[in-house]
Amino acid sequence: MTIEFAFFRSGFFATHVAISNPQTPVAKLALAERQPNARVLYVGDSTMMTSVLPTVVSATCACGPGFNGGFSAANPWLTRAMTERLLGVMHPRVVVISVSPWTVDAHARFADSDLDLARQLMSPAELAGLGVSVDIQDRVDAALGDLWSAYGQRLLLKEWFSALAPGQRYDESLLGYWVAPGSANSYSRVVAATSRLFADVGDATPTAAGAVAMTSLVEELRARGIKVVFMLPPLHPAAYELAGPYLQAADVAIRDLATRSAVPVVDCRSVVDATDFRDATHILPEAVDRYSRCVGEQLGPLASD
Repeated sequence: MTIEFAFFRSGFFATHVAISNPQTPVAKLALAERQPNARVLYVGDSTMMTSVLPTVVSATCACGPGFNGGFSAANPWLTRAMTERLLGVMHPRVVVISVSPWTVDAHARFADSDLDLARQLMSPAELAGLGVSVDIQDRVDAALGDLWSAYGQRLLLKEWFSALAPGQRYDESLLGYWVAPGSANSYSRVVAATSRLFADVGDATPTAAGAVAMTSLVEELRARGIKVVFMLPPLHPAAYELAGPYLQAADVAIRDLATRSAVPVVDCRSVVDATDFRDATHILPEAVDRYSRCVGEQLGPLASD
C-alpha cells in the first residue's frame, strides 16, 4: 500500500513516466502534467498534433508557452473530454480548437469505434451520458482503477516499457507535437484515403451533433474566463477535388458556427500545398515550421485582445 500511494496515487508515476508514443489520450495527459505553466492549449485530432509546434508558435506570437493536446482519431466529443481533463492540470489563457470539416457533418455521431479512446478520458457515467451502452466490464475496470492505481494506469505502464527501448523515448521539448516517421504517400494512395474519409458525409450544418459538442465546450471555456480560437486544419488539395461541394459547405458552416459563438478563426491552409503533405490530412515535418509561424502570426493579436 505504501508503494501504491507513493508511486501511483501521489501522481509521481504520471509526472515522471517516460513516453514513447504521445498520440494517445493517456500519454498526452501524462505529458501535460509536466507543463502546468502553458498559457496556450491546442486541442483537436491528429491534424492539430502533427501541424502545430508550440515552440514556433510561441516565438512568433509572444503569447506565452504552449502545449499541443491533440491526439489521433479525436472527434468533437473526445476533444471536449480531453480539454476538460487537461484543464485539471493546466490553466491556459487561450484554447485553440481544431475544427475539422467532419465537425459539422450531420451524419456524424459518437460511435462504438470511439470507445477505446473514450475509456481513457471518461467515466462510465460520462459515457452513459453520451448514449453509450455501458457494460459490466466498463464498470469493473473503472472500479478496479479507483481501488488499485497501478491497474488504472496500466496503459502508462505499457508506455514506460516501450520507452525503455533505445531511441523510442519521446522528446518532451516538442510539447505534445508529434509526427510518425516516414515519407509522403503516392498521389493514388492519397486519393484512395480521401475517398474513404468523405464516403459517408451528410449535409454540412452548424447544428450538427459534433458542432453542438463544440459549442458546449466553447461555453464551458468562456465560463472559466478562457479565450477560445478555432483553427481550420490543413487538407491535401485532393480532398477539394474529390469532395469540393461538401468542403465548401463545411467551410461556410464552420464560419457560421464561429460567428454564432463569437469565436475568431485562424486559417493557415494557404501556406501549404500538395508537396507539403504526407497523406490526406497530415503535413510533413518540413512544412511544420512554416505552418506554425503562420498560426503564431494570426494568433498573436487574438491572444492579446
